[in-house]
Amino acid sequence: MSTDTHEGTPPAGRCPFAIQDGHRAILESGTVGSFDLFGVKHWLVAAAEDVKLVTNDPRFSSAAPSEMLPDRRPGWFSGMDSPEHNRYRQKIAGDFTLRAARKREDFVAEAADACLDDIEAAGPGTDLIPGYAKRLPSLVINALYGLTPEEGAVLEARMRDITGSADLDSVKTLTDDFFGHALRLVRAKRDERGEDLLHRLASADDGEISLSDDEATGVFATLLFAGHDSVQQMVGYCLYALLSHPEQQAALRARPELVDNAVEEMLRFLPVNQMGVPRVCVEDVDVRGVRIRAGDNVIPLYSTANRDPEVFPQPDTFDVTRPLEGNFAFGHGIHKCPGQHIARVLIKVACLRLFERFPDVRLAGDVPMNEGLGLFSPAELRVTWGAA
Repeated sequence: MSTDTHEGTPPAGRCPFAIQDGHRAILESGTVGSFDLFGVKHWLVAAAEDVKLVTNDPRFSSAAPSEMLPDRRPGWFSGMDSPEHNRYRQKIAGDFTLRAARKREDFVAEAADACLDDIEAAGPGTDLIPGYAKRLPSLVINALYGLTPEEGAVLEARMRDITGSADLDSVKTLTDDFFGHALRLVRAKRDERGEDLLHRLASADDGEISLSDDEATGVFATLLFAGHDSVQQMVGYCLYALLSHPEQQAALRARPELVDNAVEEMLRFLPVNQMGVPRVCVEDVDVRGVRIRAGDNVIPLYSTANRDPEVFPQPDTFDVTRPLEGNFAFGHGIHKCPGQHIARVLIKVACLRLFERFPDVRLAGDVPMNEGLGLFSPAELRVTWGAA
């Protein structure tokens, strides 16, 4: 049995903290769903158990040919299976450990304070999305990769063009342009000395793992696409969650030691990453009584798996005191996002610094949502503070 869904833009009345109705229907019915993306049929799996299957079982490949995905590129490790995938992950592993993320926490706090200085200067009614939720991750990501503000802004604009494109041909053309620009940056960094990630990716001598220009460009592009926009949207979404749930904000203020729980709960509860990276089935597999055939595209629904009652009791309740439990916000399996630890630090610092700086900060109007196919988050987040 399967459930057909054809949602593109979620309905206008959708709750800002709800998963898509079509995805919920798949989860609640215990089925596998399907829908067309750019005219190509995709199977959708929603339950946590099924998401784990699709992201761990070698019968579902990230490297198999697919008419949906652009041509395979050197270094694009999100489109690779083991063992090829592992070589590139090992190259960057040291930059994305929990220890490395914690070392950057002071820098993240300084960057957050700089953003909040400008927000305070702008006065009540300011929009936190451009000046804080987007700017703060950009500052941190640029520092991580060794990008100038101008280089970071150009890459960010090109990524927005790709993710905002309405047809597959445009996506492929814009992706080619993006890779060409990233390749020029990599080649320029080869002639410079530096300890940041992009310089080391471009370095021809780095122990046992040396990357070509094209490989370094592919790794760099994979990291940017996997983490840049999604982290910006998640920071804004987390701020919105706490601003619109005063009882949870109060619990966190009363018990700051809950901050790690709060971050994990927001990652679980907020459906920012509605659809995972597609896999291609390489041999016939039966899932929930549905025959998924070799060559079929399959998408794991991460946000929906995070609402699976078999794993998370009362899954539609936002509770910062919920015991820590592994969630699917960063994916699952070997392709789990390498930047998960720095993303957690960004969310933690962004929330704590905002509420420390403006203890009475509150929403100052309706919050329109970005309701695209993949990511879901606040488009604006206007706030005020001080006397009512």
